[in-house]
Amino acid sequence: MINSQLVYRSEYRWDLKKVDSVIIPYLFDNDANLIISLEAKPLKNYKSSGRIEQILIDYPNKLVASSQILRFGNQELTFAQRGRFQLVFFPNAYLGKTKITIHKMFSL
Repeated sequence: MINSQLVYRSEYRWDLKKVDSVIIPYLFDNDANLIISLEAKPLKNYKSSGRIEQILIDYPNKLVASSQILRFGNQELTFAQRGRFQLVFFPNAYLGKTKITIHKMFSL
């Protein structure tokens, strides 16, 4: 049985204000498996919503540990367990109203 805990939920309006990146303010600590859900209504039938990077915060100059393509809907992503990290999302230009939800997976 997969158990998960909601750790982050936010809604953005990138059609009103364009941004290059968004830092997910939650601090992850050796959390390797995350379920990221992204809901948006783009004008065309696109497959990816952008790129998400794992930024290790215990290193100077924000060391990027991994970078993955983020698709629409629910997606399980596995990150390297190397200590404390944050996520940075780089949205594609065509996204408008977008809702991002992140669940942390754990076993009992």
